[in-house]
Amino acid sequence: MKKKFLSLVCFALALSACEGEKSKDVAPNASNAPAVAPAAPQAATPAAASVAEKKMGEYAKAEIRTIDWAKAEELAQAGGLYVDVRYPDELSQGYVMNSVNIPLDEIKHRLNELPKDRDLLVYCRSGRRSEAATNLLQKNGFERVYNVAGGFLAYPKR
Repeated sequence: MKKKFLSLVCFALALSACEGEKSKDVAPNASNAPAVAPAAPQAATPAAASVAEKKMGEYAKAEIRTIDWAKAEELAQAGGLYVDVRYPDELSQGYVMNSVNIPLDEIKHRLNELPKDRDLLVYCRSGRRSEAATNLLQKNGFERVYNVAGGFLAYPKR
């Protein structure tokens, strides 16, 4: 668990470093000038920068369709598949019946396990990982992908 948390912290720091670098590439004008002065560039090794750029490319946001649990249930009854991107140790808190568990850090390597001809209803604990997974799936040719708002915390307990 500590390794996962540390990895997330490092990833967040790397993303923020890349965001600072991105602002240098765009000449400021009235439409894209920052509201505040840009932060001083953060020092990063070339290897760390390339890893961060690769991750940003994987998870850069596409237009994500977010639905609530009522709509998700409607789509599931029509043949949609729930995809739970939480880690296995989180499943003890509960899960949606008949869902497929593929943790976010594994989904890129397990795309072949998901059908492209069904609605995929992606959820996690709170909605952040499922948003990233939805984006990743869209970038890999999945068109019928929906992020379930609020994640399992918002799941209507029955």
